[in-house]
Amino acid sequence: MSAPSSLLQGIALLDAAVVQERSGRQGHNASRLSEATGIERSRVSRLTRELLDLGYLERDDTAVFHAGDEYFRAAGALSRPWLRAAREDLRVLASRLGVSAQLMAAEGPGAILLRSEKGPGVSADYLRPGIVTPIWCTGPGRALLWDHTREELQVLLDDVQFVGVGGPGAARSVDELHGLLERDRERGMVDAHEEYVEGVQEYALPIRDDQGIVASIGVSGAALSARRVREARGALHDAHAHLTRLVQEP
Repeated sequence: MSAPSSLLQGIALLDAAVVQERSGRQGHNASRLSEATGIERSRVSRLTRELLDLGYLERDDTAVFHAGDEYFRAAGALSRPWLRAAREDLRVLASRLGVSAQLMAAEGPGAILLRSEKGPGVSADYLRPGIVTPIWCTGPGRALLWDHTREELQVLLDDVQFVGVGGPGAARSVDELHGLLERDRERGMVDAHEEYVEGVQEYALPIRDDQGIVASIGVSGAALSARRVREARGALHDAHAHLTRLVQEP
C-alpha cells in the first residue's frame, strides 16, 4: 500500500483534534496527535503548521490544538434554515430504509459531513459530524463533483494519493473518477458500491441553489435487494426535491 498523502494525513490530524476537543477531555498537542493518528512526530509538526497557516487549527498557550476559524467557516452552513430543517428528512430516510443518511459539503479535495442520522441498528461510527473525508470515494462526496469537467477534477485532485484510499470499488485515478461520474450522470444519481467502506452501498444527489452545488444528500448501508434499491432511490429523490426547494427559497 502506498504511503498516505499529505491531504489524508492532514484530514486525520484535524479530525483527531476536533474529536478530542468535542469529547470534553484535555486536547491534543503535537505528541498526542502523533500517538492518536500513528503519524510520525516530525510529519505532525509540518502538517499542523500548514493547518495553522490555513486557519483550520489554532494552538493555545499550552500547545494544545483546537478547531480554527476556517474549520467553523466550512461548517457554518449548519446555521442555515434549510440545513436545520434537513434533520427531519434525514431521520425519515434513515428510519424508513434502515440506512445512514448524510448531508455533505465540499471543502477543497475533501467533503465535510454537515449532518447525519442513522436508522435503528445501523452501525456507522465513522460518520461523525464535522469529519472530513476524501471527496472522490464516498457517494455524497462524488455528488459534490457532479458538475466538474475532467480538467477541473485534475486541478482539484492533482496532489491526492488515490492508491490505498477507500474501499475496493474506489477510483484510483482522475480518469477512473471521471468515468464513474459520467456513468452516474447517465443514471441520474451517484451509485457507489464499496467505494469508501467495504460492503457498503451508497446513493447520493447534489443539492443546488442559484449559484451551483451547495451540498449533497446521500444514504449508505448494506447491499439492498432490487425492490429496496428502487425504494431507496425514490425516497432519496423525494428528500432531495424537498431540500432543493428549501435551499432555493429567498
